[in-house]
Amino acid sequence: MESKTILKQDIAPWLESLADKFEVFAPVTEEGVTRFKPVSDISSADFASQSKALRELFTPETETLFEYRVDGTKAEIKEADVPAKERLVLGARACDAAALKYVDAVYSMVKPIDTPYFDRRARTTIIGMFCSNPWWSCFCTEVNDCLVNPIEMDANFVDIGDKYFVEVFTPKGEELFSAPQFNLASDADKQAVEDVKKAALSKLPAKKAHDTACLSYDWDHAIWQKLAQKCMGCGICAFSCPTCHCFDIMECSKGKSGNRFRCWDTCQFEKFTTMGHGHNPRPSKTERTRQRVFHKFKYSVERYGMLGCVGCGRCIALCPVGIDIAQVVNELEKV
Repeated sequence: MESKTILKQDIAPWLESLADKFEVFAPVTEEGVTRFKPVSDISSADFASQSKALRELFTPETETLFEYRVDGTKAEIKEADVPAKERLVLGARACDAAALKYVDAVYSMVKPIDTPYFDRRARTTIIGMFCSNPWWSCFCTEVNDCLVNPIEMDANFVDIGDKYFVEVFTPKGEELFSAPQFNLASDADKQAVEDVKKAALSKLPAKKAHDTACLSYDWDHAIWQKLAQKCMGCGICAFSCPTCHCFDIMECSKGKSGNRFRCWDTCQFEKFTTMGHGHNPRPSKTERTRQRVFHKFKYSVERYGMLGCVGCGRCIALCPVGIDIAQVVNELEKV
């Protein structure tokens, strides 16, 4: 497909033309928190702020699996409703989209298949938004090249002033850009895109060989004790991470009825690995902080052939005690 552009003022009418087919999601800031939410008016979207991870749209914080009602020896079960409408996500970051490849690998290796997750994946079209102003904590270029070679998105917008330059990656994405609001890109537009990307990349670190260095991390490195002394065990690192996927399954019952639901969990919580008879193989923060780093950088490479970290930097920016996972792995890789 030839490169196209769309004026920012034309985004709203274009999205309105898609309303019958898609439920549109975009980052919206409310009470200081930016997250992807359904929007009917694109003017409410906040593409400049760092949003919560795209993960929420595919593995919600809390998700009802089924409802039930018990009557004597009989039980009636009602499966959770599955929305049928297609979803269009506008404004995803390259790191968040790339994280979906990792989560896909995790959920594709278990049986039975996670139907709710893959249903959401199948009916979602993702349009990215190039990060022209990376956060101070971003290090995506250190762990992958998703910023310049986006994956798991159907198209990508690059802000070049009063319009967006459109990069298309899939047939599903291509179908969206035949609307009259889109125009062929000029040579000046293409040069503007190159300038924007060059400026953004100049603010980010160079690629490092974490995917090979991680295989020889020191299990008994002194850094684990240092991290344990700082860590509060709050779990914000996991809950802000686009690749974290652990959950607990619980029930809420009242009388003869109730529901079973799953909710986010994290290996940073003491009870995460506590067994029924009371034994915990990770009894202290030392083991739990090591598990987080080893899972992201070592175990994921061994199991899935890719790092479990996409360098979004949220865990660094949000950690209340300033633990920096990029600094941690660089310390582990010192010779």
